[in-house]
Amino acid sequence: MKGRLIGAVWIIVALCICYFGWNGEYFAPLFLVCFILAAAEICSVVYGESWRMEPLACLPNGAWALELLVLFYASFIMLLIGHKELALVVLVSIASDVGAFACGKLIGKHRVYALHSISPKKTWEGYIGGIVTGWIIGFIVCKLLGIAITPGIIVFLVLGGFMAEIGDLLGSATKRQLGVKDSGEVLSHYAVVKWLEWPVKGHGGYLDRVDSISLCVVLYALINLAS
Repeated sequence: MKGRLIGAVWIIVALCICYFGWNGEYFAPLFLVCFILAAAEICSVVYGESWRMEPLACLPNGAWALELLVLFYASFIMLLIGHKELALVVLVSIASDVGAFACGKLIGKHRVYALHSISPKKTWEGYIGGIVTGWIIGFIVCKLLGIAITPGIIVFLVLGGFMAEIGDLLGSATKRQLGVKDSGEVLSHYAVVKWLEWPVKGHGGYLDRVDSISLCVVLYALINLAS
């Protein structure tokens, strides 16, 4: 739980600094950097030093390729979202992630056996708790930031917590496929990015911090496109 809380607090503090210090105009660049680092963590494992010798053996497949696609798409469309809406998307995702983990730890008793190979500790209590927490925090954030409760926002709030949980599962599947527990350790041997990995080192890396957020960004964009 400590790692999840540290990661959540770090992102919330960064959001507050951006919002109150620069009126939110640096929200997108902040998370763009996080998305790029998450993608770099994946690529560092997949390609490593072998890509020069056997490039065909490293063609995209499976969960990690889907994760890269989500990160790429989210990085592009995130620049088109207003800073208040982006804050809503991020906070719903964080709330769902932390809520699921907390509920699973505190009251989780019934395991989701269908997901055992991806996330063996996942429980129904944690899953439902994360979705409900996302709903509650989403409506509170809308009130605090003055975001109008439009039909599109309602659809996002209803589906946001669920999508955040799916994003978390995709991140877990990616790390299991790549054989890494903490993607934050992957880039730690590169002096250039070592200090960038420091805030998330030891509790999942940037992939673990943004897997839910990136999928929620994609969901928000699709809802806007459809409305």
